[in-house]
Amino acid sequence: MDLLASIVNKLSPRRDLATLYVSIDELPNPRDWGTLDFAVGDKLIFSEDVDLAAPTIEAIEALIGRHWEEIQSSGYQRIVYKNVAKWVQKKIEEKLVYGRQ
Repeated sequence: MDLLASIVNKLSPRRDLATLYVSIDELPNPRDWGTLDFAVGDKLIFSEDVDLAAPTIEAIEALIGRHWEEIQSSGYQRIVYKNVAKWVQKKIEEKLVYGRQ
């Protein structure tokens, strides 16, 4: 039974309700585009395609601004990133602190 539970957890892990999950899934076509997902626990806040070749993250900051209230009211206590560059992580965290500006 433990083996089965372990396999199920790896395929569909339970997500922590106090964690904001930020991930980028790169799309093969069109090239240099990806899907940015923000979720808290198992609740998806938004999932949007973004230009990964853009020189700035203005589009990502705009999405955070648009969904800022929902993100903040989710009660997240920590952030887990998947496939997000360190410099982008820093910018996301700054935007989450400063809000909709």
